[in-house]
Amino acid sequence: MICSSCGFEIKDKRHGPYDGRFVCDNCWNNPALFFPDKMTQTIENIAQNDVKSDINQFNTVEIIDIYQNFPKIKSQPLEGIWKNIANVKLKIRVIKIQQKGMPLYIGKVQAKELLLLATSDRWRDEVLDGYQREKFREKTSEIKKYLEGCSISIVPAILASFGEAKFLSTDEETGILEIPLRPGAISILDGQQRTGGFEEIYREIKKLQTKHSLPNREELIKKYTDLLSFEIPIVFVDAKAIIEKMRKESPDNLTIKQSELEGAFFFIINKTQKPVNPSLKDELAYKTLKAGITGIPIIDKEKWRTEIVPVVNELNKESSPFVGLINLGGTINNGHPVPLFSFVSSLKLLFDNKEFKALNFYQKKTFLINYWACIREMFPETFDEKTRKQFLMLRTTSIYAFNYLANDIYTWCLNDGIDPNDAESIKKFLSPLDDFNWDRNTSPFAFLGGGKGVRKAYEVLLKELCEKGISQANQK
Repeated sequence: MICSSCGFEIKDKRHGPYDGRFVCDNCWNNPALFFPDKMTQTIENIAQNDVKSDINQFNTVEIIDIYQNFPKIKSQPLEGIWKNIANVKLKIRVIKIQQKGMPLYIGKVQAKELLLLATSDRWRDEVLDGYQREKFREKTSEIKKYLEGCSISIVPAILASFGEAKFLSTDEETGILEIPLRPGAISILDGQQRTGGFEEIYREIKKLQTKHSLPNREELIKKYTDLLSFEIPIVFVDAKAIIEKMRKESPDNLTIKQSELEGAFFFIINKTQKPVNPSLKDELAYKTLKAGITGIPIIDKEKWRTEIVPVVNELNKESSPFVGLINLGGTINNGHPVPLFSFVSSLKLLFDNKEFKALNFYQKKTFLINYWACIREMFPETFDEKTRKQFLMLRTTSIYAFNYLANDIYTWCLNDGIDPNDAESIKKFLSPLDDFNWDRNTSPFAFLGGGKGVRKAYEVLLKELCEKGISQANQK
């Protein structure tokens, strides 16, 4: 007889049948594989004993595996045991607060407890598909890396909803919240990605359990298992109490389902939160890395930006053509018209230039200051606070076009054997543009926007230079 799991002949004890097929003893005992009858004794022990001690004394991954596979269980004996486990409660010390008459409970749970209780699939299925689902998995993977690699990894509070729980007060504001320890006992309203990060850790342990030849396997398993004891702040919403409050306050005895209330909370939280402005993200990422704090995936992913930010910051200082013009924090209408994020993004082509990359910080700064000083000297009215709104020079499209052109001009200077950091060298290539029209109504840039517009604007400048005598041999 052939094992349906590993494909080898079953020579000793067989287990099953599972859908008419059997597995060998080795596969059945593999902690990374799930078989309903293997879990029966573990579940019985959980049902008979204190849940806190059981979570710590049993194989953490095995218990999570039982709970995560609960919807797939078809074994009648095991379903009967699940009925017995209904009396087991997870006891969480909480503070009770009221917001407009709605009861909320603030406490903490360990990551493994969160994985036993939580379900967020409902919300993922409703808002994520295709590319978005891939991005969700990418984000949870980043959170896993952050948890294991960052020395100051802090997880903000999660917001969850429950339908069944009992609050036992110890005084006016504190007490014990007893939540049934069963799959889907709570729904995650805000924190799906954070929860998913711990799910990634759980999956990593399952993978490691099968890699017996890995030299540091036990060390890694311990590291990830310890992370499943990570304490997470959590705010619980009493869905049934809120529904009852709404019903009493409604003149029509409003009827609302718990899933509808949770969906409303999910929408409010995820659609009305204002994300951090991209320019502020760039500035904070640079300062974080400068402080020596590492292991943050979202920073590591675009580390090239943190190299450019300090150079652009220098352009915002006295004696620079952009003094006071670069918006470092992203605040709207603050008198700084050029977003840091856009300026940094537009410089990637130049900073990827092999010759430019080899320069030191001072040389890179000097080239950009001289380059933009030439542009400002050619078109002073486009930078002047009193008149600049009449022109398109400081718009994102123009900034991109000129910073793309900076890469060409740097290379052209080298090709001609002249110093790119010398203002006169730069003027040689920029001066043919001195009569270019920047008027917001009649400029060739007037109707350009977006990624295609940026590329078109850059091509307009190249064409203008070509027509004014800059050799095609210098151009790409």
